[in-house]
Amino acid sequence: MAVTSGLSLSPDAGVRSTHSPWALSGPLLLGLVVFVWLANLKGVPLLGDPDTHWHITVGNWILQHQNVPTVDSYSFTFTGQPWIAKEWLSQVILASAYDAGGWGGVVVLGAAALAASFALMFRLLLRDLKPLPALLFTGAAIAMTAPHFLSRPHVLAFLFMLWWVAGLVRAVEERRAPDPFLLIAMLFWANLHGGFTLGLVLAGALGLDALVGACDAAERRALFFGWAKFGVGSLVAACVTPYGPESILVTLRIFGLGDALSAISEWKSPNFQEIPTQEVILLVAAYLALSRGLKVPLIRLLIVIGLLHLFLRYVRNAELLAMLAPLVLAPVLTRQWPSLRPDAEPKGRFSALARPAGPASTFTAVALIALYGAGLVRFGGIEPPKSTAPTAALEFVREAGIKGNVFNHYGYGGFLIGAGIPTFIDGRGELFGGDFIKQYVQAVNLRGDEPLEALLDRYNIAWTFLAKDQPANRLLAHLPGWRQAYSDDQAVIFVRDR
Repeated sequence: MAVTSGLSLSPDAGVRSTHSPWALSGPLLLGLVVFVWLANLKGVPLLGDPDTHWHITVGNWILQHQNVPTVDSYSFTFTGQPWIAKEWLSQVILASAYDAGGWGGVVVLGAAALAASFALMFRLLLRDLKPLPALLFTGAAIAMTAPHFLSRPHVLAFLFMLWWVAGLVRAVEERRAPDPFLLIAMLFWANLHGGFTLGLVLAGALGLDALVGACDAAERRALFFGWAKFGVGSLVAACVTPYGPESILVTLRIFGLGDALSAISEWKSPNFQEIPTQEVILLVAAYLALSRGLKVPLIRLLIVIGLLHLFLRYVRNAELLAMLAPLVLAPVLTRQWPSLRPDAEPKGRFSALARPAGPASTFTAVALIALYGAGLVRFGGIEPPKSTAPTAALEFVREAGIKGNVFNHYGYGGFLIGAGIPTFIDGRGELFGGDFIKQYVQAVNLRGDEPLEALLDRYNIAWTFLAKDQPANRLLAHLPGWRQAYSDDQAVIFVRDR
């Protein structure tokens, strides 16, 4: 028999007694560790994605024009076609960090966002769980999410995603409608990252969970109207963007790319041979749930299964499963096993870390982070990795005066946008569409009906800028009218003879 939803006795770290202003806390220490780990001199992994380049470029355009784009101006293949910067607020923040501190500023921003997010997750779990299981859940989330630690809009939205889901779950547990103040989280999430559409779906699912767990018809009626009003407010908040409801429709267009999504690395299914840690965590979680006889209410179970499906379908969704499933399940765990509740923890040093940090220690930690980050910006000389930013090849292009349309590697698209060179293709999949992406993948891998040379002629390509291991380079080396002009460990450039 499944455990039904209900009020979870989850005191906020017990009775609030006076403690030292220098008292430390587990979330504060965890945040410090995550920040120092990610804010490093090499800028990895946070700068390991080319899309960061075009996000910064778009952010600077918005700052300069005091407006948001509505058409593409960064590719030559789709110039003038409708396109929106659905993550405009994140892009402005990223651009501001870059303008203030270069790539070091972008790294510090990403590290700070992730540190704050996992500190918040730990704090939210401590409302329902003892410190050790809360820390284990948070540590597993860090390990699961680590491959997607990038200075991109999604990490800036994590705080609001956690706030939103935790607020919804708390409302279900306390048999009430969500606090209207929670709509602020949706407002920011909708302007920071396109994943806010999942937040709307979760609001509907948890609203249904609240109705199923109601004690009687009167309570169910009150909950229905309360959650319905909140649902309408959520939709309104999600549309308070420069583009109105268009930001919601973009999500549908992305999933409408179909098979073409599998050609983009972050939209592929997880490869457990490359990332075995994720498989180990899933297997351990399955073992513990089955061996301990975990019983989960139907709606919560469907939510967790849905999050698992999103991860197994698209590896980029690891954070959704790893960060949100524990928040959904924590109250259920404490109802089934009261020994996991925070008030069951014997008083001691470890339990003291579950309490909020003192103001003096919090201020000191923030000051140390600011000082460390300023040092990285000033003296670190941080640059993106050559795999996504082949600067030597670009310097050759400029010195040689190479002009005209370029047939570029998908992974170099963001770098080229940052350099002011119109792309053939880049990371804005919703702009290019599934058919065009498939056409590009087939051409660069020498597959498909249209020969590569025909495609190059059709788009009037003057030069190519591809990764060294791409099959198209082998054909270009033998095509009449083309010559190799440059090659290094990352990129190969061919130019058309005039």
